[in-house]
Amino acid sequence: MALTSEKSGKKRTVAGEDELFKNSGVAGKWLGEIEQRLGDTNPLIKHIQNNAAKEFARTGLPGRRDEDYKYTNIRQYLQEDFVARNGQENISVELIKPLLLNNSVNLVFINDKYVPGLSVTENLPEGIAAGDFYFNKDRVHDKAAQHFNKAAGESKNPMALLNTALAGNGFYIFVPKNFILDVPVHIIHIITGEVKSLYNPRNLVYLEENSQLTLIESYHTVGDCKQVFTNSLTELFVEDNAVLENYILQDEGAGSYHSDSRFLSIGRGGKSNCVTVSLNGIILRNDSNVLIHGEHAEAHLNGLFLLKGNDHTDNHTLVEHLAPNCSSKELYKGIIGDSATGVFNGKIYVHPEAQKTDAYQSNKNVLTGDKATIDTKPQLEIYADDVRCSHGTSTGKLNEEALFYLQSRGLNKQLAKKVLLQAFAKEVSNTIKNEAFRTFIEKKIQEKLI
Repeated sequence: MALTSEKSGKKRTVAGEDELFKNSGVAGKWLGEIEQRLGDTNPLIKHIQNNAAKEFARTGLPGRRDEDYKYTNIRQYLQEDFVARNGQENISVELIKPLLLNNSVNLVFINDKYVPGLSVTENLPEGIAAGDFYFNKDRVHDKAAQHFNKAAGESKNPMALLNTALAGNGFYIFVPKNFILDVPVHIIHIITGEVKSLYNPRNLVYLEENSQLTLIESYHTVGDCKQVFTNSLTELFVEDNAVLENYILQDEGAGSYHSDSRFLSIGRGGKSNCVTVSLNGIILRNDSNVLIHGEHAEAHLNGLFLLKGNDHTDNHTLVEHLAPNCSSKELYKGIIGDSATGVFNGKIYVHPEAQKTDAYQSNKNVLTGDKATIDTKPQLEIYADDVRCSHGTSTGKLNEEALFYLQSRGLNKQLAKKVLLQAFAKEVSNTIKNEAFRTFIEKKIQEKLI
């Protein structure tokens, strides 16, 4: 069978699928591994995975020639000698305890595998399905199989395609209609990892009508993790009048790489508040995709990234308005020191039917290092004529007058800088409504600013 693809008006012909995979380099290597490992996968999911594998084989890993990755060359970091892995490794309870949140449901995953013995689930009410999104045909949840890849299916993002092709496990949460879950669910992802390991956690969250959930996700590494790449993907469905609070902490080791793809679908009257705090990692790439398809829905995206050394963090957002009388608000703030690099690339897309859209996007950055850099690109694409949309960005150094004032009140220069940076970060941390996790995050920020 001959395969053809067309891009920029040029036609390319490939001899056939077998030859395509054989010659696809990195893709062929990983796809061969996953084919052996997922022989008993649910048939519906396996079909989707195979299609994603074929598409990824065509696109390959993104590099600087890809417009969406021009500032973040994934191909440079994720090479063919990485091995796709999953499975638990032994870890002590003492290492887990500091990460657990009180008065919460804590689900622990080690190298993509759910570990019931380390998890704390006694606060989980009956009727709530929460646990591992296992892909075995005998265990996959009906709702998970029904909605798998429904939010991410149209995406041509190579990293999302790679996750779909290689995914083996992750977490799944289902909140039934009219149920308000009054305790947060905390997902703790721990990578112990081997050198040159690729992990692909796949997660799905489904909130039925009029339900509410606070979901906290934290990513950590334990031990000497060098050159470990986590390629996570999370699909979130917020049905009519449902409310989702979603907080993500990325606090991985200095030798870790992480690409996080997030696809959120919001129905009529639904509300979502997502806050991402990025603290550690050689390279972090966050892709947040929001589809607002129900009238009177609200979406809030907030992010904070604190970078040192040669860290690189790229926040890439896309909010699509497809229904009238909806609103979206974005606020991303960066504190960038030493020779680190920050990136913000956000787009608000208003479709013709999305009249009376209220959308705002802001990116603010403080450079604390002489060689620190930021690439920022807020964008509006509007096809409706009755909207209120705006965007803005600002980048600079700490205010010298404010520094002088604090020093005149007895603070040394280092402490004065820390006070100002904490105040700068607090605008984002204040959007975290869960008090326990907000306190946890602010402590982490203080430690990072020392």
